[in-house]
Amino acid sequence: MGYRVRDLSTGEERPLCSLTPPGIPFRRFFFSPEALAFATEALARAARRAEVAVADEVGPLELAGGGFAPGLRTAVGAGRFLVLTVRPSLVDEVRRWVDLPTAPVVTVPALPTALRTLDGTRQLFDRAAAGYEPGEGNAGPLTGYPASLARAGELVRVGPGARLLDIGIGTGSFAAQVARSDTVVWGVDLSPGMLAQCREDHPGYHLREGHFLQLPVPDEAFDIVISSFAFHHLLPAEYERAFREILRALAPGGRFVLLDVLFASESDRQAARAALGDLWDDEEIYPLVPEVEAAARRAGAEGVGSQHVGELHWAVVGAKARCS
Repeated sequence: MGYRVRDLSTGEERPLCSLTPPGIPFRRFFFSPEALAFATEALARAARRAEVAVADEVGPLELAGGGFAPGLRTAVGAGRFLVLTVRPSLVDEVRRWVDLPTAPVVTVPALPTALRTLDGTRQLFDRAAAGYEPGEGNAGPLTGYPASLARAGELVRVGPGARLLDIGIGTGSFAAQVARSDTVVWGVDLSPGMLAQCREDHPGYHLREGHFLQLPVPDEAFDIVISSFAFHHLLPAEYERAFREILRALAPGGRFVLLDVLFASESDRQAARAALGDLWDDEEIYPLVPEVEAAARRAGAEGVGSQHVGELHWAVVGAKARCS
């Protein structure tokens, strides 16, 4: 995942930032010095020649003196007509920064958020596989990840000789935390890179490439199904189908524990988005607890409930009926 910067006067663009090094670190991104220099030069050129200069977007990095700040300062000083894309929460701060306290503001309705495609998610985690740790950096929606994982792990309760399936197993940290010495662990993940790292760290695990909607596992083969921070990659319309797959994989009486970034209500989700600002990922649709619970019940799960295990984290639990 990342962003590109484009000079609208020429159509040229450069990769601006990504979630992985190299680059200048700022919050959850690494910015390309070459792309920042390109953007600064484009803005300076616009200040000299163009009637209108457009910058998308002006944010915390510029307000801290980095990013597009030098070019924007040149454009402001040249008196050109400027169009600055700014998040609503930063409008007043940007006005002060450019010393234009009465600059007019046009509010543009937000476009519907779109999830990454399966291929996009696979590529994202393939790039991050080596040395990956989901809670690394302790920022954004994953803040408090280790503590949430520990609390959710207490809900799993793996019995002797249990057969466990971890969906979105990643490098295997959740499975390793809850498994006993005699637990038979299977793992499914969308990313071949993650599976390769997991296989290196946990050679005894049975690993397959797949995802919630297509689990490459036998029917009724597992006593418990777990998952951590993977369910939110689904669309809301896919939740019920995912639970039907989980129930297919569970033996009668088997249980599931799904840990993820979840919210009790839409107002809670919007409040978190506003509070996190640039640390929020607009390519994710973090689920609402009632929607997830309802989908599990529609799929046929019993004893469905949820537990708040972290500031932004919930664990949804349920079971497969003991008899048909």
